Amino acid sequence: MLGEDERKRRVNGVLSAASRLADPGDPLGREARARLPAVTGLSPQGVQLGLVRHVETAVSDGEMKLLLSRAGTAPHVHVVLSANVFVGAVRALAIAVAAAPRVSVRSSRREAVMADLLVRALAEGEGPSAGVDVVGAVDPKPGDAVHVYGRRESIDAVARAAPAGVRVRGHGPGFGIAILDSDGGAAERLSWDVVPFDQRGCLSPRIVIFCGPSGPAKAFCMRLAAELGAREADVPRGRLDEEEIASATLYRETMRAAGYHIDGDSFAIGFDPSPRQLLLPPTGRHVHVACAGSPGDVTALLEPFRSGITAIGALGRGPAVQAAIALAPRARSPALGQMQRPPLDGPIDLRDVE
Repeated sequence: MLGEDERKRRVNGVLSAASRLADPGDPLGREARARLPAVTGLSPQGVQLGLVRHVETAVSDGEMKLLLSRAGTAPHVHVVLSANVFVGAVRALAIAVAAAPRVSVRSSRREAVMADLLVRALAEGEGPSAGVDVVGAVDPKPGDAVHVYGRRESIDAVARAAPAGVRVRGHGPGFGIAILDSDGGAAERLSWDVVPFDQRGCLSPRIVIFCGPSGPAKAFCMRLAAELGAREADVPRGRLDEEEIASATLYRETMRAAGYHIDGDSFAIGFDPSPRQLLLPPTGRHVHVACAGSPGDVTALLEPFRSGITAIGALGRGPAVQAAIALAPRARSPALGQMQRPPLDGPIDLRDVE
């Protein structure tokens, strides 16, 4: 097994490789910007945003300590990546090299670029290039670990196929929420949480609970629409697949019939002033805003979604926010505007789906 200093060196090697991809002047950074829009569906500006704002390139001492404690150990870690958030390959690889001297990475068929570029950067640098490979299929042996990122169906399939003695650590689907009791700049900050990766990440906020009267809540929706419109000018939304288009159409039709709806060129906001239950909107820059009168209402509305909540964004830590955190204690609780920039302290969602 690896010693602590070697584990740190290996993690820092991955971050150095990621720094090359984040740099638009580096040959690998240029290649990333040329290849990623086609395979991710993001606009070139969306890829640029991900590379310069959301790729991890540094880690604090405290974060490193947590990452090492959460990485586990194994002789060989097999990583199965998701295509939803291309920068997730950096964190996944950092955790894997901290855990094992041998790492095999299987990219998604839809997005195989990021892992390939990272491993190439490792081979050209001073990081843990030996024993880190991109593979077409994982083949774990007893004692190995498999880190799976993606849909629950994918995690279950890997777990069923794994031989006895293989530990499967699943990091599955989820979504972020925001809890507000006023605007206070929340609309602008929240827009920067919605836009990255066109809201496909497990930390992406898709539900906002506004604790207060419907008048201020509706005004917040209008301000959020203005901010999302402004973001579209800077970071255009990429393409949606057929399933996303169908889900977006259904959500918009539902909200037109049941509540208040704002339809932008590249986003939609649904508003329910008197919710009996929450409606989870699709990805692709769709936000569902609902009113709540008390922390108890927040708990009741979120209860059906508690297992899927991975991040709770807010401007403070009032009673309504505390109620949401108590319901989903393993969710991250960042400030608005930072929901998709979590510290490099372990898996993105802090959950093992086993």
